[in-house]
Amino acid sequence: MSESTADPRRLRVRAGLAFVQVLRPALYALLAASALLTFWAGGDIAGHGLPHWTQVVAPTLFATFLVVFAVYRLALVRARKYPAATGLFQVGLGALIWVLLLPGTRMRIAARSGSADSLQALLASPDARVRALAAEVAGFRAGGSRYAAQLIERLDDSDPRVRESAHASLVRLAGADAGQGADAWRSLAHQRGWLP
Repeated sequence: MSESTADPRRLRVRAGLAFVQVLRPALYALLAASALLTFWAGGDIAGHGLPHWTQVVAPTLFATFLVVFAVYRLALVRARKYPAATGLFQVGLGALIWVLLLPGTRMRIAARSGSADSLQALLASPDARVRALAAEVAGFRAGGSRYAAQLIERLDDSDPRVRESAHASLVRLAGADAGQGADAWRSLAHQRGWLP
């Protein structure tokens, strides 16, 4: 049967599939760009952060990808060249990922996971190795001065590794060394506004 006498619906499907085939590199570019912006919008990369308005760009790019991908998959399903269950599952999974990319969803997830500061609990652990590691980590955390009171307490710890880690973190946070004694560090912390 020649193409002129073929079913017009099949010709439209074939033309539509050919058009989407041309768009395949653009689909991959949209997916890669949305993934990159999603990871970058979550925090700084190499000391460079993105403006807050860019958090909307990643879901928008992914939504554009998802619409074109859904049209392509559903056209394949309609032409009976792709299993319907697989195509619908892929589109549904894409929609779920899009919902998770929305800025409001990310903020709610981050608020739940970041609500409890486990480092404060680790600084009071009965295991000296855990206390020493927590004291070391506190010196590298952004806003580490909020741990100053607990680090000063750790200067009088029974384990020398904990005392050394607490001292090194306090020096890192202060940019100066007030010595090994807790009293000198308390006065410095009061001067800096770290302690009430």
